[in-house]
Amino acid sequence: MKKLVALCAMAVAGIAGAGLVSHDYAQAAPEPSVVPISWQLDFKHQAPERLQVTIDGKQHTYWFIRYTVTNNTGKDVLYTPEFELLTDTGAAQVAFKDVDRKIFPKIKELYKNALLESPTGILGKLLQGEDNAKDGVIIFTNLDPEARTFKIFVSGLSGETAEVKNPITDKPVVLQKTLVLEYNVPGQAIGIDPQPQLKNTTWVMK
Repeated sequence: MKKLVALCAMAVAGIAGAGLVSHDYAQAAPEPSVVPISWQLDFKHQAPERLQVTIDGKQHTYWFIRYTVTNNTGKDVLYTPEFELLTDTGAAQVAFKDVDRKIFPKIKELYKNALLESPTGILGKLLQGEDNAKDGVIIFTNLDPEARTFKIFVSGLSGETAEVKNPITDKPVVLQKTLVLEYNVPGQAIGIDPQPQLKNTTWVMK
């Protein structure tokens, strides 16, 4: 799993697994091609939702986003997504890390969706066409209560890549075209039940 680098992500560019890099380097990262140069999957997502559950006598809070991914590229594609979250407070986490295994079944039961696939079950070949679309879910542990905005990075939706040189190690690093979903979290800082609102959707090379 690629490491989420806070500095690069806040600059809307990143280097997977590169560690902290300079702001100038982050700004110099290439941008995705305006004209598609590789396959790209269709990704439709719902709003983030909060789930509070009691496990072994302790209350836990999770956030999840339901989504549908469809392959209209004209060829079968290997679907191996990665999801990362970064708040404006610098708190970063990788989807499904430290998420209790009981959470996915609870979400599936909540929506009575027999087609909702588990985080591991959804991986693999994605066949072409609407009839072969897959329903999945992204799950994170609780947000930093001080966060007022956060970004979710979704990689694995495009075959577009770019190679750059890591200024620290002087070794080449491959960036992937990555979808960025940016949300505001009004109310959280004053104790109101947070209702994240989608602020912006962009593509970056990360």
